[in-house]
Amino acid sequence: MGVRKLLLIVSSLIILLVLLTHSSEHSVDNSAMREFLESQYVPEVGLLRASITSYPDNETIWLANDNVLAERALRLLGSPLWRNVSEALRRYNISYNGRIDPLLGKPLNEFFCPEVITIGNVYSKKFNTTLLLKLERANESCRMDDWQEYADLLAYGALSDLLVGNETGAFTMYLRLLKMWDGYGFRDKAFSGVYQTYKCALFIYLYKSLGMPKEGRHVYGACIQIISELQADNGGIITGYRVVDGNVAPVGDANTETASIVAISLLGDR
Repeated sequence: MGVRKLLLIVSSLIILLVLLTHSSEHSVDNSAMREFLESQYVPEVGLLRASITSYPDNETIWLANDNVLAERALRLLGSPLWRNVSEALRRYNISYNGRIDPLLGKPLNEFFCPEVITIGNVYSKKFNTTLLLKLERANESCRMDDWQEYADLLAYGALSDLLVGNETGAFTMYLRLLKMWDGYGFRDKAFSGVYQTYKCALFIYLYKSLGMPKEGRHVYGACIQIISELQADNGGIITGYRVVDGNVAPVGDANTETASIVAISLLGDR
């Protein structure tokens, strides 16, 4: 074995050891995250409400994105409730929504503006309130021409390319996504002072899907740490954060969508 090859192997082992050590120091409690998602379950409709305290999401059930993602997250977390959610989504004939699809193994053709429709409502004895049932879906009459300026859409676009075998296109988008990282989070067109946790989770999923390239390894480690620091006492994941004096400061509520994307990113594969 040549000296160069030996050095490469040793270097790879050191990097792996650092990542494993880092992961052990900053890890998400999957059992607590499962308990959080299960606590959001509304028995009357077989779906999860969106959040705990943030209005109006604490009185809303989003079929998509939330419950389409929660179905897979609950399954990955070993919760039997995923079957209930799956059956409920089947009744509403909802499997995808034209945006989050690559996380579920379905490629996208284009990106469209989102539109929201209200489907109905249900009274919950558990939460002692009437919850609105809503759906976010793609409005195919409104094409997005600036989608590459958004970190989440770049991640979805790259994952979509991977699903159809376009690894070169996926990596190009991944590098564009990396340029949005400012050392603390992803500063994209939607950024207004608060970083969005789920964008870190999407980066983790894409990074692993690309085979964990050397480009962006530091971002992967930072995102793992950030997400672990944003796990609330109830097991959920806080939706946003600021960085104050080098420390992560949570902003917002724990919600179903963010916890579901984190679970899929950490436990799933494409």
